[in-house]
Amino acid sequence: MKSSAKLHKIYDEDQVKPILNYLKENHHNLYICCLITYATFLRPHHEVRSLRMSHIKNDCTEIHLSGTENKGKRIRIVYIPDYLRKELLPIIDGLTLNESLFTRTIEIPNEYYFSTAWTRQFKEMFKIGLIQKNQTIYSFRHTAAVQVYNKTKDLHILQQLLGHSDMIVTLKYLRGLAAIKNDDLKAVMPTLNL
Repeated sequence: MKSSAKLHKIYDEDQVKPILNYLKENHHNLYICCLITYATFLRPHHEVRSLRMSHIKNDCTEIHLSGTENKGKRIRIVYIPDYLRKELLPIIDGLTLNESLFTRTIEIPNEYYFSTAWTRQFKEMFKIGLIQKNQTIYSFRHTAAVQVYNKTKDLHILQQLLGHSDMIVTLKYLRGLAAIKNDDLKAVMPTLNL
């Protein structure tokens, strides 16, 4: 039976930093999970949760996942931006290859670790007005996708970054684009001088 699609409402531009700052102060592992999700497009509940020191390559500038370690079932290499690298370096310092980024042992967090942590933190963030209904951990991935599309207008690049094999799935990530106003529609209509 196919599961129902869930809307992951994207974050407004001015929301991302305050939410990340709140999480950094209140649940550091969740902060790192959300930051990795935003910066690398990795899926939080499996790909990020399962990260070990052995996945971090090339002086902490790339994350490498085998086909069995990601949803796309293909080897996946993602770039680590400098702002994420700066946060990861103290975490990976002293880790052995098989140790988890989040437990610092060979055990990875249980499958509900981040969803449980998110539910608790969401309640507090919602109460103080930092976050809105339907904004989730996955909203970091969706927000980053919309930002990349707005910069590049290239669906193929976005598809590669998200690790999708089907362009239709990639297009669903762009639901978060702002609604187009009638004046904007008028401005893009084809013209012809007769």
